[in-house]
Amino acid sequence: MLKGFADRLLALLFVADATLTGGALLAADWGRHNLPLGGAVAPGPFIKPSILLAALLIWPFFLRLFGAYDSRHTRTFLDELRAIVPAVAISTLVLIGFFFLAEFRFISRILLAYFVTLDLLLLLNFRLGARLLVSWLAASGHAGRRLLIVDAGPVGREIASLIGTHPWSGLSLVGFASDDPVLVGTYVAGYPVLGTTSDVVRLVKEHAIDDVIVALPARQHEQIVRLALDLLPLPVQVRIVPERFEMISARARVEDFWGIPLIGIRDPAITGFDRAVKRVFDLVIAGAALALLLPVMVVIAIAIKLDSPGPIFYGPLRVGENGRYFRMWKFRTMVAGADAEQRYKTPDDPRRTRVGRVLRRWSLDELPNLINVLLGQMSLVGPRPEQPWIVERYEPWQRKRFAVPPGITGWWQVNGRSDKPLHENVDYDIYYIQNYSPLLDLVILFKTIPVVLKGKGAY
Repeated sequence: MLKGFADRLLALLFVADATLTGGALLAADWGRHNLPLGGAVAPGPFIKPSILLAALLIWPFFLRLFGAYDSRHTRTFLDELRAIVPAVAISTLVLIGFFFLAEFRFISRILLAYFVTLDLLLLLNFRLGARLLVSWLAASGHAGRRLLIVDAGPVGREIASLIGTHPWSGLSLVGFASDDPVLVGTYVAGYPVLGTTSDVVRLVKEHAIDDVIVALPARQHEQIVRLALDLLPLPVQVRIVPERFEMISARARVEDFWGIPLIGIRDPAITGFDRAVKRVFDLVIAGAALALLLPVMVVIAIAIKLDSPGPIFYGPLRVGENGRYFRMWKFRTMVAGADAEQRYKTPDDPRRTRVGRVLRRWSLDELPNLINVLLGQMSLVGPRPEQPWIVERYEPWQRKRFAVPPGITGWWQVNGRSDKPLHENVDYDIYYIQNYSPLLDLVILFKTIPVVLKGKGAY
């Protein structure tokens, strides 16, 4: 129900966005013919059915691409603004291209100005209105499902916080039931503690509760089971929060295995549409980059061969998505056999060759990584592949970074590169995993350019 409610609202937004965009396009056409701004135009509509159909397909696609239908990335109205404005800008450019492809040579710039302005106003105001309406209905108790959280500990408080920042949850938090009787009658995270865990059945009846989320620690397994059985006769949805997965994946998934619920703790964090977009983007950009940079790579290969004895390429073993090992291809920047010594990178590493220093300064040694991208072992953007001997020293929580494909560049690379300590690098990687979107990948790629040119942290 929780996710279903959000999905239905997002589906409504999807339909509303397409409808409002089509309406804005037709209204802009009418305005160009009937408003006094601009010179006289020939009678008859500019917007043909094919253009209208194209807009109805283009807008939802780019709104989805920029995260406008991802509730994880649209917690606030400002988040929606950041998603919708660039999506509408890109969609408009694509639509202009469609004008030419469809041989509609004349484009009224005034009509486009009318359309973009009206479209933004309609999309943003509809979402703002929907957000305010759902929030008001949930807060006033007129709509939405009434929720009771069992346990006012850290997990319970986090759930309460998430409900407050997710207007599409469709939930109205009534309060907590705490295992600590001292908290009864007090407020936690702004919500009342209505009773103890032994009072849950009574609280469900008295407060007309629709949903109960049990956030008790796993060590209280027997109490959780007894509570679930006590609630079974009542018309209430019961959900149990499993023990916090600090030692496993950043995004655990629950699936139904013919009636048996299974929790996937190592499933890919990027799936479905997002993964398809990421893969197509990787193939197009990596393929084009290899074709353009091939002459440069040939020159680098010759320079390496002339500078020092040894192979041109270096393929160290690295740990990738889901802990799989693969060979990451690079230009050799050290003397042959340097990898026999396990050590962290340092600015004054004596094992580097003369050409290697230049290649590392400008990150040119990583150009063969594009081959790994085409093979599907890496992505353009993601956590940097790590050496196995370093991974063996990881704390369990650090292994969350393997929930996505490793990348040539990533969030921590554009926020300090090699200057950051290891634990901070992993924090950046986990932030990327939890906040992934195609737009974030584009932002990271653009930020990589000045970072590489400055050479900060590159050694």
